Amino acid sequence: MRNYILRNLRRSLLGLSAVGLLALAIQPVAAQSAADKYPDKPIKIIVPYPPGGSTDTLGRAIAQKLQEKWGQPVLVENKPGASTLIGSTLVAKSPPDGYTLLVGVSSHTTNPAMQASMPFDTLKDFTAVSLLAQAPVLAVANPNYPASNIKELIALGKANKIKLDYGSAGAGSMTHLTAELIKKQTGLDMTHILYKGGTPAMLDVMSGHLAMTFATLGQVQPQLKAGKLKALGISSDKRYASMPDIPTFKEQGLDVVTTEWFGLLAPAGTPPAVIAKLNAEVKQIMANPELGDRLASIELVSSTSEFLNDFIKAELTRWSPVIQELKIKMN
Repeated sequence: MRNYILRNLRRSLLGLSAVGLLALAIQPVAAQSAADKYPDKPIKIIVPYPPGGSTDTLGRAIAQKLQEKWGQPVLVENKPGASTLIGSTLVAKSPPDGYTLLVGVSSHTTNPAMQASMPFDTLKDFTAVSLLAQAPVLAVANPNYPASNIKELIALGKANKIKLDYGSAGAGSMTHLTAELIKKQTGLDMTHILYKGGTPAMLDVMSGHLAMTFATLGQVQPQLKAGKLKALGISSDKRYASMPDIPTFKEQGLDVVTTEWFGLLAPAGTPPAVIAKLNAEVKQIMANPELGDRLASIELVSSTSEFLNDFIKAELTRWSPVIQELKIKMN
């Protein structure tokens, strides 16, 4: 009886091993098949800001090119609010199949240090596709604003002759952090007025309801050229090629050099073959001269998925102590 049981146990184990080996053999084939079919239904690109800003413009440009290439609808959905957490959470909780993507921005790596709790894990709940672009931050004001540069802003602010309320794209955004670094270095009593994106803040500055705002160049360049806004300074290391008349914060005596970044992210667990297919298409899109002409105010780039994953880790490490030092918390 004992020998009979052992023989049957061996047969069962051999059967399980065969099934296991068959499953391992089938897995790559299934993954490859999923990538070959992808996409076979509409894709959603979530933009965590209102329409009209740099993130929205970039997301729509990528959506258009993907739709032209693949022949499937690629829809942009604006999900603003909570310092990009609303849109980011939607993507983090979506099925990991490549059909829901996020245009992530710098606040993706600053939120964890600002929030009492997070609705997702910044590193574990996303898979990077590619870096998309980077852009400097500007301080801009209404054309009638008394200060015309940062030096004048500091002088008038310290003499209590100027209103120092400012807007940004949201708490913890690179526009907000840039303003807070200036506030720290100058000692100015600047008050942050919270908006659900850079466009509403910009519109309030143009109408005279807000003293000034900090925004990416892509968002405000048309208004600057039309004379509807004026720039007080820019956060690039050197003067920006497309707006060479704007002095940097650095040359105005401030050690403030910051960059807003944009990257395409997918939910964690998205098949590597689908990520690779998206990455290959994004690289071609970002190298398209036509897209560069449309988005001249931001520097278009691309990267491997691994590079963006490592970059996000580095940005988390860089900004966490800065946010803690500045005591910036989500309102």
